[in-house]
Order: sequence, then structure tokens, then C-alpha cells
Amino acid sequence: MRILIVAVASVSLSGCSWLASTHNHNRTGSSYKSSSSSSGYSSSSRRANRKQSKFAISGALGTEIPIGGNVLSGENTPFASPVRIEHNSMKDAYKLGWRGELGGTYKIGKTREVTLNGFYQTAKGKDMVIGTTATGTVNGNLSSYKAFGAELGLRQNAGTTNLPLLRGVTPYVEGRVGLASVSDVTMQNMTINGGAPVADFALYEGKMGVTASALVGFEKPISRKMSLGFETGVRYMGGLSEDNTVTTGSFLEGANQGGARWTVPLQIRGRYRF
Repeated sequence: MRILIVAVASVSLSGCSWLASTHNHNRTGSSYKSSSSSSGYSSSSRRANRKQSKFAISGALGTEIPIGGNVLSGENTPFASPVRIEHNSMKDAYKLGWRGELGGTYKIGKTREVTLNGFYQTAKGKDMVIGTTATGTVNGNLSSYKAFGAELGLRQNAGTTNLPLLRGVTPYVEGRVGLASVSDVTMQNMTINGGAPVADFALYEGKMGVTASALVGFEKPISRKMSLGFETGVRYMGGLSEDNTVTTGSFLEGANQGGARWTVPLQIRGRYRF
């Protein structure tokens, strides 16, 4: 009997020790899980609350469609001239060119940003009828239009929306003003009634001019820090004045009193926010 009591007591003590050990293990595991969950929550919270920088760099590449601005006009040419000058606009004189931009933005509010961009652009001249004579035509082309400069702008972003083919995009409008240095423009390959080309001569003098743009576009994030977008609008560029060194006394006298350029830009823009 004494042996049985001792055996039961031993089993009871062993069971109590096992339960206590199991309970302590569960408490340790719970504490570990709680600590892990708390640590994970804190890490997630820190990542979620981490703010992006107000600075971003951006670049754009695209083309410009000329829509206005005079190159040649017969309104102020001599009445008795043997050549009747045809009206030619920037659209008539130039092909589609390309424009590249590189700059940055700084956020000044929840939806507004200041933009600063440097740019370079060029467009090749195309063959045009400069004027008509009693027996034929005067033909030629202008040298390439080249300009570089900088523009300061203010951008207003709208709320995120969905477009027919794109979801989660941010529309925006932007206004810009700036300065551009425009290269000289010469008349090239001019022929009269199919004769031999005359030597190239100056038509417009390039200088510093004012630029102004009104743009509208949209932007779509492609990662946490990068986005791609498309923009268009209307752009004005000055910077050309008549050069009468050669034209004075010729049938082109007074024909080169234009030089302003109006275009519709079509650009793809990328941005990286720090």
C-alpha cells in the first residue's frame, strides 16, 4: 500500500511539472508572438508614415507642331517688285522637330508645385514657294530653327482619377514663362524660275526672347518614386528679329517682319521623387 501511494504521488508530481512546463512554454510563445506583432506593426507604421521628399527631378522628350507665326509676308514688300511674295507661316516653313527638357520640381502645398526646366529644341526647314514671277516661281528653304533656354512654372495637380484606358492617374495644368536663345535663320537654296541656287543669306537675327506656355497633362505612378505622363498645350516663343543686311533693295525687302513661333507641344514626361 505504501508503495502504491508513493507511486501515485510520483505520477502526480510529474504531471504537475509537465503542466507547469507547458504553461510556461505557451506564455513564452505568446510573449514572442506579441513582441513580433508589435515589432512588425511598428515597422509597418514607420514605413507608412515616412514622407516623400518635396524635391523631384523630371525629364521630357517630344515634338512640337507649328500652328502660327509669320515667316514671310508680301504685305510690306515694294509694290513694283517683279516677285509677288507668298505668305508663309512657321507651319509652312518648318517640319516637325523635337524638344528635350531636364529640370526639377518643388512641392509648395498639397496640390501645387514650382517647376524649373532647361530645354533644347530644333526643327528642320522644308521646301516652300517664296514667291511667283511672270514666268515661274521662287523656291527655297530656311535653315533649321534652334533654341535653348529655361522656363519657370507653376503646376496645379488635381485629384487622382480614372481615364478610359488608364486608372489611378493625376491630371494637372501648368503655366510657364521663360527666356530662350534662338539661332540666326538664313535663306538657303533659293532658286528663281528654276535657275541656279543663289548664295545663302541672312533673313532673321537670333537673340534672347520670351517664352510662355499653357500646358495640360496627366501623370501615372509606375513605382513608389517614379511616374510617367503625357502633356500638351500651347507654346509661344519669340527671339527672332528681321535681318535686312542683304534683303534691303531686293524683292524680299520688308517680307521678313515675323519671327514669332506658336506651337502645340506633345511630350512624354518622367519624374523621380527623392
